[in-house]
Amino acid sequence: MLAYLACQPGFRAERALLADLLWSDRSEKQARASLRQELSTLRRLLPEGLLSADRQAVWLGSDLLACERGDGDFLQGFDLPSEGFEDWLRTERARTDVPSKSDPTSAAHDRTEQPALAVMPFDELGVKQGDMFAEGVVEEITGALSRIQAFHVIARQSVFALPKFTISAPDAALALGVDYLLEGSVRRTRDRVRISIQLVDGKSGHALWSGRFDDRIDDLFDLQDRIAAQVAGQILPNLRSAEIARARRHLPEARSAYELMLTAFPHFWVHDSLENERAVTLLDAAVEKAPDFGPALAQRAWCHSHRCCYLWTLQPEAARQLARADFDSALQLVDDHAPALTALSATAALALKDFRLSEELALRALDIDPNNAWGWLRLGWVTCYLGRPHAALEHFDRAEALSPLDPFLFNIEFGRSACLRALKDYDGSIARIEKGLRAAPRAQWAYRMLFGTLWLKGDKKGAITAGKRWLAAHPGLSKQVLLDGIPSWNHDPDYLDVLTRFDEIIADG
Repeated sequence: MLAYLACQPGFRAERALLADLLWSDRSEKQARASLRQELSTLRRLLPEGLLSADRQAVWLGSDLLACERGDGDFLQGFDLPSEGFEDWLRTERARTDVPSKSDPTSAAHDRTEQPALAVMPFDELGVKQGDMFAEGVVEEITGALSRIQAFHVIARQSVFALPKFTISAPDAALALGVDYLLEGSVRRTRDRVRISIQLVDGKSGHALWSGRFDDRIDDLFDLQDRIAAQVAGQILPNLRSAEIARARRHLPEARSAYELMLTAFPHFWVHDSLENERAVTLLDAAVEKAPDFGPALAQRAWCHSHRCCYLWTLQPEAARQLARADFDSALQLVDDHAPALTALSATAALALKDFRLSEELALRALDIDPNNAWGWLRLGWVTCYLGRPHAALEHFDRAEALSPLDPFLFNIEFGRSACLRALKDYDGSIARIEKGLRAAPRAQWAYRMLFGTLWLKGDKKGAITAGKRWLAAHPGLSKQVLLDGIPSWNHDPDYLDVLTRFDEIIADG
C-alpha cells in the first residue's frame, strides 16, 4: 500500500481503488474491511500525520516524506495474491525497463514475455440505464481470453478503474501497461443482439481486426457464453498475426526468444520441407536464447514431427529422437500453457505414435482453453486415428467455427478427408483433399492422401497421376521409410495397404 501511494500523484489514491487493487481476490465487502484493518495497523506503526484517510481517499503527508527509487527491480521479490496489484506492478516495472540504445539485444528483446491485452468496457446501445448485459459480456470475454495462456489479460478491476470515454486508446494502454485493447459495443433490438468488436494496437490506436457477432436473445448466460467463445476463438489468430508483424520489425539477431518463435509460425504453416527447416532454424535460435522456454521447445518438437510423418527425411528415426527430446523437455516446463500442450499432442501422435497420450494432452489443452482452435484440430486428428471418425468430424467443425480464417484451415480439410475416407465416402474425401491443396499448394505430402483415396475409389489412372506427384516431392522414398515415418494407425487398413504398395502400383502405371 505504501509503495503504491508513493507512486501516485500527490501520494493519494481512492479508497475503492486501493481495496480492489490489493484484495481483488475477495468480495467488495471483505476488501474494504481488509483496507480498514491495514490502515489501522499502519497508523500505529508510522509517525503521526504520515498516513491520513477519509471516506473517499487515502494519502501520505507530502511535507513529511521524500520518495526515491533505488537500483534493481521495482519491489523485487514482492508477491501478492491479487491480480489487480500484479497488473499494476507489471506496469511499474515496465516503465523502468528501458533498453540500452547501444545494445539492440538488451531489455525489451531478451525476454520470453508474452503480450498483454485489456478488454475495455463495452458501449451498450438502446437499453435502459443500469442494464448490466454488456458488463456480463465483457466479464465472460475476459474470462475466456484469460484461459488462452498465449497472452496476458489484465484483470477487470484494473480496467474499470480507468475513466470511461475520457481517455484515448494509447493513453489507456499506457496506463494499463498493455500492448493491445479489445473494444466493443452491444446493440439489442427485440430478440436479437449484435456485438461489434475491434482489436486495437495500444501504441498507435489503430484497429488491427474487427468482428461482428449476431445472435438471438434466449438464456442470457448461454448467450454470453456463446459470444465469449466466438470472440476468444478469433482473437488468438488475429493477435498472433499482429505479434508476428511486430516481431518482424526487429532484426533476427535482436529478436527475443518469444519473437523468434512467433516468426517461425508462418514457415511452419506452409507444410513444406524447406519452410519447415526455416522454422526449425528460428526455433533453434529461440531455444539458444532461452533454453527453458517451454513453448518454443514444444513447437520445435512439432516441427520435427512433421519431418517424420510427412516423410521429409529418409531417416525418420533420427527426426523422431529429436522430437522426443524436445517433447520430454517441454512437458516439464509448459504447465498450463494450452498452445504448447497442443503442440505436444501433435508430437505424441505424429512422432511418438502414442495416440492415447496425444488425446490426453489435447483434452488437457482444451480443458484449460476450450476455445483453442488448434486444440480441436489436433483432437480431431487423433480421434480419427483412434477409429472414431464421426466424433472427429465434429471436432474439426468446432475448430473451424472458432477460427474461420485460421492459417491451418487446409489441415482441417485434410482431417475431414481422412474421416470421410474411413467412412468409405471417397468422393467426399477427395473433394476435401482437393480443397485443402488449393488452399496450401505447397503441401505436396497430401498427394499421398489423394493417391490412396483415388485408388480405393477405383480411379486407378487418377491415383497413379497423384502418386507420381507425391513421389516427385519425396525422392528416394521406400516402403520401410514410409512405415517408419507415418503414424502407426489402424483406423483405415485398406488405405494403409494401398500406401504400402505405392511402389508397385505406380511402377505398373
